[in-house]
Amino acid sequence: MKITDVVIRMAKGASKVKAFAVVTFDNDFTVNAFKVVEGPNGLFVGSPSQRSSDGKFYNTIKIKRDSDINSELSEKVLAKYNESADAAGAGGHEGAHIGRGGPVGGDPVGGHGFFL
Repeated sequence: MKITDVVIRMAKGASKVKAFAVVTFDNDFTVNAFKVVEGPNGLFVGSPSQRSSDGKFYNTIKIKRDSDINSELSEKVLAKYNESADAAGAGGHEGAHIGRGGPVGGDPVGGHGFFL
């Protein structure tokens, strides 16, 4: 399974959640609501989650921490977030894409991966 598209939507207001990502796998399967979160050790990609009746948030998907797709997800989402943040700071637009087969530059900020 390969990531074929990433769309970033910058979050508004002051929050630990900096952006939301929509990720498409193999041009067929799209997952909404990944989050770019500012943690105590830098940025990381958080799983989509849902609030339960007990008030706690629970992940709605699970990706193994040591899988190749996990590393690819973190790298591509954080790279696209950095590009989007730079564009927004320079008067750019929200919602930047990684196209099919397009290059992904940059190193995940702080080397953090996808945490569940």
